[in-house]
Amino acid sequence: MKRLLFILLFAALSVPVHAEPAQETSIEKLLTLTDAQKLCDSALADTDAIIETTLRPMLQIEGITPEKRKMLESFLSQYKAIIREEFSWQKTLPDYIRIYREIFTEEEIQSLIVFYESPTGKMFVRKTPLIMDKMNDVLNQKMATIINRMHTALFETMGMPSQ
Repeated sequence: MKRLLFILLFAALSVPVHAEPAQETSIEKLLTLTDAQKLCDSALADTDAIIETTLRPMLQIEGITPEKRKMLESFLSQYKAIIREEFSWQKTLPDYIRIYREIFTEEEIQSLIVFYESPTGKMFVRKTPLIMDKMNDVLNQKMATIINRMHTALFETMGMPSQ
């Protein structure tokens, strides 16, 4: 998800100047050049990993009945499946096209294509996953607070004293 947001943020940096709307084929070419689908797939994998590292340990809480543990396991599986489905490339591509069309003109899309076909643009695309990995490191450091709060909320929800 973070990578998807990065792509959308990058796209939002330009304001349309000309009236000619961006063409779907041009937008799809730009998305291909920027490896948008790979970033989307990677973001989904990151989301699965976050779910596993943050929520799965809560299933090991002492005092959880086997029934509640089974219920939570089922919930985690359903949650991950819903995230994968709703943020799949197939489902998000039409949104990318709509948003890019709203933000960019055809001329701007063509300029971006020229940039991303250049050595500098290709280098930027190659290094974008590194940027995202470093951002993930920062976000993971912040996850400790979130995990503690979720842990407390889970105990409260299940009517158990906080450990």
